[in-house]
Amino acid sequence: MVSIRDVARKAGVSHQTVSNAINSPGIVSPATREKIAQAIKELGYKPNASARRLRSGRSDVVAVGIAAGENRAPSPIFDEFLHLLAAEANNDGKQIMLYPRIDEPSELHHIQSLMEQSDVDAIVLNELEVNDGRPRWLIDHDQPFVLFGRPWNLSKEDADRIPWVDVDGYSAIKEMVGRLVAAGRRHIGYIGWNTGTGTALNRYQGWYNGLEEAGLLVDGMYDGRPIDTWAIGTIEAMRAGEAAAADLYQRHPDLDAIVCPSDNLAVGALSSISHIVKHAVIDGDPNVNMLSRPVWVTGFDDSALAHAFSFPSIRQPLDVVAKELLRMTREMLAGKPITDEPHWHELLQPELVWRQSPYADVER
Repeated sequence: MVSIRDVARKAGVSHQTVSNAINSPGIVSPATREKIAQAIKELGYKPNASARRLRSGRSDVVAVGIAAGENRAPSPIFDEFLHLLAAEANNDGKQIMLYPRIDEPSELHHIQSLMEQSDVDAIVLNELEVNDGRPRWLIDHDQPFVLFGRPWNLSKEDADRIPWVDVDGYSAIKEMVGRLVAAGRRHIGYIGWNTGTGTALNRYQGWYNGLEEAGLLVDGMYDGRPIDTWAIGTIEAMRAGEAAAADLYQRHPDLDAIVCPSDNLAVGALSSISHIVKHAVIDGDPNVNMLSRPVWVTGFDDSALAHAFSFPSIRQPLDVVAKELLRMTREMLAGKPITDEPHWHELLQPELVWRQSPYADVER
């Protein structure tokens, strides 16, 4: 194992000079730093992380909460985000720590324990609800944190003090509705989340305003029926998407498209619609003529599910999200002041990926 003394011998300096070059480079001349850097590179020397942490008072650990409990659903897209975040953290010499997130009180208790043990430098919060108390608690307890999402419903003063990165799901869903309308769809339902998160409400609003912009809503009525009968809130699970799609069809047999805020829900909806159509034909359902046009289903995340089932979806720039969250964390821990400038608050644009589902071409 290469030691600091090996580096010193290679560079022709004392081991204290090598230590200074690593920990206090400003007191070492540029020429000497260059010699030491070259020796470190050639020998493959890795500074002792434990000693460095003792000197700096930092743990080099960033904690991320992951959903747990009975309503937790597998999330391939969040798994992808965690992998990207871990890779980016590794490039920064940091590690990602995961902790279970069941509800707000238990999560804050867990974070407080981590703070008391000096186990984390910063927290990455995600899935913020509209009246979420976690950001305010972390501000009051002087715990550095960044958001994957936006600080919904906080005062401007508080929101300006919070670094965040989010993806503009509202505009993407609204654009998706516009594409469906342009393709001739006129009875577009929505299957969303009933979680109360800002993201859930934001994506629902994209669907609603997309219909409104297309001139399909009149005084809160959609084709003469209350708009709220065209939307169903549920949990994030394929089976929930199946049940919700069946419910939508029962309410509106003239349904010709369903917008979903996730690929999981979209796959469930596709399965349900396919099942309904086949049985309607077999059983001679009088509403089967209403299903003479294909029901298009759209998702969000452009995951492997969207590729496998070939339905339209929305691709998030998760690699950029991970990079920006770690950049903000690094700069925040270095003492840079957090301001209301865009540098600290980034709303990224996703990409709509248009493809036609094979289910849409089934003759019904």
